[in-house]
Amino acid sequence: MIGSSRTSLAVVRETVNDHFQDPALAEAGRDLFEVADLLVREKPLRNSLSDSGRSRAERRSLVASLLEGRISALAVDFTSTIAAQRWSSESDLVDAAELAGALALFGADEESGDLERVEDELFRFSRILASDGDLQLALASPSLPAATKRAILADLLDGRATDTTIEILSYITAHLRGRRIDQAIDTLTKLAAERRGRLLAIVRSARVLDGSQQDRLAAALEQIYSQPIAINTEIDRDLLGGLTVQIGDDVIDGSISNRLENARRRVAG
Repeated sequence: MIGSSRTSLAVVRETVNDHFQDPALAEAGRDLFEVADLLVREKPLRNSLSDSGRSRAERRSLVASLLEGRISALAVDFTSTIAAQRWSSESDLVDAAELAGALALFGADEESGDLERVEDELFRFSRILASDGDLQLALASPSLPAATKRAILADLLDGRATDTTIEILSYITAHLRGRRIDQAIDTLTKLAAERRGRLLAIVRSARVLDGSQQDRLAAALEQIYSQPIAINTEIDRDLLGGLTVQIGDDVIDGSISNRLENARRRVAG
């Protein structure tokens, strides 16, 4: 997001975070996904709520007339806050509803102590998709009905993942809106890490890192970034040895394969 949308999203996030301990937060998160779905389907509504030519009061009134009594009161309040902001595009309005829904679910899981597990499950599922082209193709297909995608996810994850993880993945796979499925999931994984007050580090190594190695790596990265770090690891045999670390747009490449490639380039001139 750029310009006014970035400022508006910060207001929305702060509003959701202010209700961190509200017992209705999980319900509001699910309701916000329904609101985002409605915005995707109803272009006139999307236009009206993102039209800065309408007063804030008018946009709030429209939200109330459409949604009061149909979704939770807290979700109506969140949607009203979203509608009252200035958005650079209609798609940013939808993104805000999606992110608010995920953030509300994450807040509820943080309160119950499940958020770290949800973050890990989202990351692990994105890695499964990366290694299974058929599954990725099916879940990213715009022609496959949302109910079918939900059934696939339920079959794969029932009893293996939290309700929040399944809810989020079901929503995202049905509402990619031109986005790559791995990028959409990674965005929410990062959001979960941020909700826990951590930067997300994706670590690729040639072999499994034990707990003490992960702890030492996290401590070193925390010194560099002056912020707590959440580490998600994956095995990449192509690295030969060493590891790579990605935090946002920063990449630290300490792999043997990278050092060999650098040496080859120096020899080649």
